[in-house]
Amino acid sequence: MSDRRTPSRTSSPAGILSVIALLVGGVVGVVGAWALFGTPALPDNARNVPLVGEEGRQAAPRLALADFDSGTEYYDHVLAFKDVESLNFLNPAEVDVFTRGGAGASRMTVSAKLPEGRVLVAVIRMADREAALRAADELDQLQLSFGLARRPGADGVNRVVEVVPDADAEPNAKATARAHYVHGDLVTRVEFNARAVEHLADFGALLGKQLKALPADG
Repeated sequence: MSDRRTPSRTSSPAGILSVIALLVGGVVGVVGAWALFGTPALPDNARNVPLVGEEGRQAAPRLALADFDSGTEYYDHVLAFKDVESLNFLNPAEVDVFTRGGAGASRMTVSAKLPEGRVLVAVIRMADREAALRAADELDQLQLSFGLARRPGADGVNRVVEVVPDADAEPNAKATARAHYVHGDLVTRVEFNARAVEHLADFGALLGKQLKALPADG
Protein backbone atom coordinates (compact mmCIF):
# COMPACT_ATOMS: atom_id res chain seq x y z
CA MET A 1 0.00 0.00 0.00
CA SER A 2 1.34 3.40 -0.87
CA ASP A 3 1.73 6.28 1.56
CA ARG A 4 -0.77 9.08 1.25
CA ARG A 5 -0.65 12.72 2.22
CA THR A 6 -1.44 13.38 5.84
CA PRO A 7 -4.25 15.91 6.20
CA SER A 8 -4.09 18.30 9.13
CA ARG A 9 -5.89 17.14 12.23
CA THR A 10 -7.04 20.72 12.56
CA SER A 11 -8.99 20.61 9.31
CA SER A 12 -11.96 21.59 11.47
CA PRO A 13 -14.45 18.69 11.67
CA ALA A 14 -16.13 20.66 14.48
CA GLY A 15 -18.92 22.06 12.36
CA ILE A 16 -19.69 18.69 10.85
CA LEU A 17 -19.55 17.02 14.25
CA SER A 18 -22.00 19.53 15.69
CA VAL A 19 -24.47 18.84 12.88
CA ILE A 20 -24.02 15.11 13.30
CA ALA A 21 -24.74 15.30 17.01
CA LEU A 22 -28.12 16.83 16.19
CA LEU A 23 -28.95 14.41 13.40
CA VAL A 24 -27.82 11.04 14.66
CA GLY A 25 -30.73 10.63 17.05
CA GLY A 26 -33.33 10.49 14.33
CA VAL A 27 -32.07 10.99 10.82
CA VAL A 28 -29.99 7.92 10.05
CA GLY A 29 -30.00 8.67 6.34
CA VAL A 30 -27.88 11.83 6.53
CA VAL A 31 -24.35 11.31 5.21
CA GLY A 32 -22.58 13.06 8.09
CA ALA A 33 -24.06 10.78 10.72
CA TRP A 34 -22.10 7.85 9.34
CA ALA A 35 -19.14 9.80 8.10
CA LEU A 36 -17.76 11.37 11.26
CA PHE A 37 -19.73 10.61 14.38
CA GLY A 38 -19.30 6.86 14.15
CA THR A 39 -21.61 3.92 13.73
CA PRO A 40 -25.13 4.48 15.08
CA ALA A 41 -26.55 2.08 17.63
CA LEU A 42 -27.51 -1.19 15.97
CA PRO A 43 -30.89 -2.76 16.69
CA ASP A 44 -31.10 -5.25 19.54
CA ASN A 45 -32.72 -7.84 17.28
CA ALA A 46 -29.55 -7.89 15.17
CA ARG A 47 -27.56 -9.43 18.02
CA ASN A 48 -27.32 -13.18 18.35
CA VAL A 49 -25.54 -15.83 20.37
CA PRO A 50 -21.90 -16.16 19.21
CA LEU A 51 -21.02 -18.99 16.87
CA VAL A 52 -18.36 -21.41 18.10
CA GLY A 53 -15.31 -21.70 15.88
CA GLU A 54 -14.81 -20.90 12.24
CA GLU A 55 -16.72 -24.00 11.09
CA GLY A 56 -19.89 -22.30 12.28
CA ARG A 57 -19.43 -19.23 10.11
CA GLN A 58 -21.75 -20.05 7.22
CA ALA A 59 -20.54 -17.21 5.01
CA ALA A 60 -17.04 -18.65 4.62
CA PRO A 61 -14.37 -20.00 6.98
CA ARG A 62 -11.83 -17.35 5.93
CA LEU A 63 -14.00 -14.44 7.04
CA ALA A 64 -12.30 -14.42 10.44
CA LEU A 65 -13.26 -12.03 13.23
CA ALA A 66 -11.41 -11.23 16.44
CA ASP A 67 -12.90 -11.99 19.84
CA PHE A 68 -12.27 -8.72 21.68
CA ASP A 69 -13.80 -9.67 25.03
CA SER A 70 -16.53 -11.72 26.68
CA GLY A 71 -19.06 -9.15 25.52
CA THR A 72 -18.23 -9.49 21.82
CA GLU A 73 -21.45 -9.87 19.83
CA TYR A 74 -21.41 -11.85 16.60
CA TYR A 75 -24.13 -10.80 14.19
CA ASP A 76 -24.95 -14.32 13.09
CA HIS A 77 -27.57 -13.32 10.55
CA VAL A 78 -25.00 -11.28 8.62
CA LEU A 79 -23.95 -13.66 5.87
CA ALA A 80 -24.00 -11.40 2.80
CA PHE A 81 -23.38 -7.75 2.03
CA LYS A 82 -27.11 -7.05 1.82
CA ASP A 83 -27.28 -7.96 5.51
CA VAL A 84 -24.50 -5.48 6.31
CA GLU A 85 -26.22 -2.80 4.26
CA SER A 86 -29.52 -3.36 6.07
CA LEU A 87 -27.94 -2.33 9.38
CA ASN A 88 -27.56 1.22 8.04
CA PHE A 89 -24.14 1.96 9.52
CA LEU A 90 -22.43 2.53 6.18
CA ASN A 91 -22.56 5.83 4.36
CA PRO A 92 -24.37 5.58 0.98
CA ALA A 93 -21.11 6.39 -0.81
CA GLU A 94 -19.44 3.50 1.03
CA VAL A 95 -22.28 1.17 0.07
CA ASP A 96 -21.73 2.17 -3.56
CA VAL A 97 -18.02 1.32 -3.35
CA PHE A 98 -18.78 -2.14 -1.99
CA THR A 99 -21.57 -2.75 -4.49
CA ARG A 100 -19.44 -1.77 -7.49
CA GLY A 101 -16.72 -4.10 -6.23
CA GLY A 102 -19.05 -7.10 -6.18
CA ALA A 103 -19.44 -7.39 -2.39
CA GLY A 104 -20.79 -10.77 -1.36
CA ALA A 105 -20.27 -13.02 1.66
CA SER A 106 -19.86 -10.97 4.83
CA ARG A 107 -19.39 -11.34 8.57
CA MET A 108 -19.60 -8.78 11.34
CA THR A 109 -18.99 -8.39 15.05
CA VAL A 110 -19.40 -5.62 17.63
CA SER A 111 -17.79 -5.24 21.04
CA ALA A 112 -19.54 -2.46 22.95
CA LYS A 113 -18.45 -3.25 26.52
CA LEU A 114 -14.75 -2.48 26.30
CA PRO A 115 -13.59 0.21 28.77
CA GLU A 116 -11.94 2.02 25.86
CA GLY A 117 -15.11 2.23 23.76
CA ARG A 118 -16.91 0.29 21.04
CA VAL A 119 -15.28 -1.71 18.25
CA LEU A 120 -17.09 -2.79 15.08
CA VAL A 121 -15.49 -5.15 12.56
CA ALA A 122 -16.96 -6.09 9.18
CA VAL A 123 -15.27 -8.52 6.78
CA ILE A 124 -16.64 -8.50 3.24
CA ARG A 125 -15.67 -10.67 0.26
CA MET A 126 -15.28 -8.78 -3.02
CA ALA A 127 -15.37 -10.05 -6.61
CA ASP A 128 -11.60 -10.66 -6.61
CA ARG A 129 -8.40 -9.35 -5.07
CA GLU A 130 -8.13 -6.40 -7.44
CA ALA A 131 -11.68 -5.37 -6.56
CA ALA A 132 -10.81 -5.65 -2.86
CA LEU A 133 -7.71 -3.47 -3.20
CA ARG A 134 -9.59 -0.90 -5.25
CA ALA A 135 -12.48 -0.80 -2.77
CA ALA A 136 -10.16 -0.41 0.24
CA ASP A 137 -8.38 2.50 -1.43
CA GLU A 138 -11.65 4.19 -2.37
CA LEU A 139 -13.07 3.71 1.12
CA ASP A 140 -9.94 5.22 2.61
CA GLN A 141 -10.17 8.27 0.37
CA LEU A 142 -13.84 8.66 1.27
CA GLN A 143 -12.92 8.92 4.95
CA LEU A 144 -10.61 11.83 4.17
CA SER A 145 -13.34 13.51 2.13
CA PHE A 146 -15.68 13.12 5.11
CA GLY A 147 -13.26 15.16 7.24
CA LEU A 148 -11.36 12.44 9.08
CA ALA A 149 -7.58 12.88 9.26
CA ARG A 150 -4.76 10.46 8.59
CA ARG A 151 -3.26 8.81 11.66
CA PRO A 152 -0.19 6.56 11.83
CA GLY A 153 -0.68 3.07 10.49
CA ALA A 154 -0.23 -0.10 12.51
CA ASP A 155 1.16 -3.54 11.65
CA GLY A 156 1.37 -2.74 7.95
CA VAL A 157 -2.12 -1.22 7.73
CA ASN A 158 -1.84 2.34 6.42
CA ARG A 159 -5.46 3.13 5.54
CA VAL A 160 -6.11 4.48 9.04
CA VAL A 161 -7.96 7.70 9.90
CA GLU A 162 -9.43 9.44 12.93
CA VAL A 163 -11.55 12.40 13.95
CA VAL A 164 -11.25 14.24 17.26
CA PRO A 165 -14.12 16.49 18.39
CA ASP A 166 -13.19 20.09 19.06
CA ALA A 167 -13.75 21.50 22.53
CA ASP A 168 -17.00 23.17 21.46
CA ALA A 169 -18.43 20.08 19.77
CA GLU A 170 -21.65 18.49 20.98
CA PRO A 171 -21.22 16.27 24.10
CA ASN A 172 -22.16 13.06 22.28
CA ALA A 173 -19.69 13.58 19.43
CA LYS A 174 -17.29 10.63 19.69
CA ALA A 175 -13.62 10.47 18.88
CA THR A 176 -13.51 7.85 16.14
CA ALA A 177 -10.82 5.84 14.34
CA ARG A 178 -11.28 3.66 11.25
CA ALA A 179 -9.07 1.32 9.28
CA HIS A 180 -9.58 -0.59 6.03
CA TYR A 181 -7.31 -3.40 4.89
CA VAL A 182 -7.25 -6.31 2.47
CA HIS A 183 -6.66 -10.03 2.92
CA GLY A 184 -6.89 -11.87 -0.39
CA ASP A 185 -10.26 -10.89 -1.83
CA LEU A 186 -11.59 -9.67 1.53
CA VAL A 187 -11.99 -6.08 2.71
CA THR A 188 -11.96 -5.58 6.47
CA ARG A 189 -13.28 -2.45 8.15
CA VAL A 190 -12.35 -1.85 11.79
CA GLU A 191 -14.09 1.07 13.48
CA PHE A 192 -13.52 2.32 17.02
CA ASN A 193 -15.76 4.81 18.82
CA ALA A 194 -13.72 5.92 21.84
CA ARG A 195 -15.29 6.73 25.19
CA ALA A 196 -12.75 9.53 25.58
CA VAL A 197 -10.25 11.16 23.23
CA GLU A 198 -7.28 9.67 25.09
CA HIS A 199 -8.55 6.18 24.26
CA LEU A 200 -7.81 6.76 20.57
CA ALA A 201 -4.28 5.73 21.51
CA ASP A 202 -5.66 2.21 22.10
CA PHE A 203 -6.84 1.77 18.52
CA GLY A 204 -3.57 0.24 17.36
CA ALA A 205 -3.84 -2.56 19.92
CA LEU A 206 -7.48 -3.22 19.03
CA LEU A 207 -6.66 -3.30 15.33
CA GLY A 208 -3.83 -5.69 16.16
CA LYS A 209 -6.31 -8.16 17.66
CA GLN A 210 -8.27 -8.25 14.41
CA LEU A 211 -5.06 -8.63 12.42
CA LYS A 212 -4.21 -11.74 14.43
CA ALA A 213 -7.54 -13.23 13.36
CA LEU A 214 -7.17 -12.10 9.74
CA PRO A 215 -3.77 -10.68 8.70
CA ALA A 216 -3.42 -7.89 6.16
CA ASP A 217 -1.72 -8.57 2.84
CA GLY A 218 -2.78 -5.43 1.02
